[in-house]
Amino acid sequence: MILFQERKMNPILVHINYFEQGQTLEHACRMVSESGADGIEFRRKPRTYTGSDLDYIDEVSSALDKHPLSWVSFGTPGVNLMQPDPDACERELDAAEAFYRKAAERFPLRIVNAFAGTLPHPDKTLPGHEYWHHGSTLATEKQWESAITGFRRLGSLASELGFRFAFETHGVYLHDTLESTLRLVNGIDSDHVGLLWDHCNLMLFPQVPTLEEVIRESGKNLFYVHFKNLLIPPTRFLAVSSLSGGILNIREQLSMLLQAGYDGPFCIESPRPGDREHFFHEDLTYFRQLQENLEHLRQSPPGQR
Repeated sequence: MILFQERKMNPILVHINYFEQGQTLEHACRMVSESGADGIEFRRKPRTYTGSDLDYIDEVSSALDKHPLSWVSFGTPGVNLMQPDPDACERELDAAEAFYRKAAERFPLRIVNAFAGTLPHPDKTLPGHEYWHHGSTLATEKQWESAITGFRRLGSLASELGFRFAFETHGVYLHDTLESTLRLVNGIDSDHVGLLWDHCNLMLFPQVPTLEEVIRESGKNLFYVHFKNLLIPPTRFLAVSSLSGGILNIREQLSMLLQAGYDGPFCIESPRPGDREHFFHEDLTYFRQLQENLEHLRQSPPGQR
């Protein structure tokens, strides 16, 4: 009689921003592969890349051929559905569909960090990091409908190809707060479109949900989690930090996720300048130790209890 069945720990992905200081894609894949992490969240196309989206997939594929990884994700830039021109939105969707189709053919594409287009305040004097001036607070019903309709189409694509989209809780986007992101996800109503929880981004709003609230409200829609950290002195001056050195209690966040039965991927991220390759080893070591120490807290996913 089997009394215990070992469960594999949640996969760890590494955000490509640890390797955006002149490193090649091959170097990034080698570093992550040698570290024992499971995968990388790449950009959908780097800002400095001059080729086409599909050419970029070829370059990623070449790097992964040399240093294979079991998880591949893509993030920004997303699909800009906030444009007033319906034809422009349609072209965005066509390009995204072509990109993800090719990516799914070439990689173990399982999760995509989804973005629906920026919504900056027209007053350029308002700081971008004061998220409450931007994003969902400015959205029109037409923009909500554009995002919902567009990602229903992309959700069908994800269902067909076997991966999932997860909207990051990120300022200056329609999906900036927990409430707005869940409104978008619920409106799309697809098993293949959910939420990417980045609590560090939520910390820049005046009203911040607790960790318990995020886990409770997200429920089955929580597909992916980003981990990074920051410091916010009383003056509201923002200083990004190491994963272990900021004001967010990563141990507490990870404990709650495991106790809630979350079994999706985690992604560590480096928002701070400096020697990011060193930060990569530092943050990954810290996070892996936490994961190993807290694994005993894991509960079975809700559907398996």
